[in-house]
Amino acid sequence: MPFPPDPHEREPKGDHNRRLALGLDLDQFAAEAGVSPEQLKKYEMSLPDDDFDLDVAQKVGAALERLEAAPPPSQKVVQKIAS
Repeated sequence: MPFPPDPHEREPKGDHNRRLALGLDLDQFAAEAGVSPEQLKKYEMSLPDDDFDLDVAQKVGAALERLEAAPPPSQKVVQKIAS
């Protein structure tokens, strides 16, 4: 289940940054999420007060959760846990 579970609460710009951290370009991630590159671009460029496609938001959230759980080799950001 993607976080946040309610697609109304998604933050498109935050999802954009999460995609970039995975090292995936727009076309690659759109394919992973099952949306068109145009849908993904429109979603990621939504301003905070804009409405966005909730179906796209749900698919993007699910893809982010799946890819972050098992990061692709392209991942650029690695979180280090301090001991």
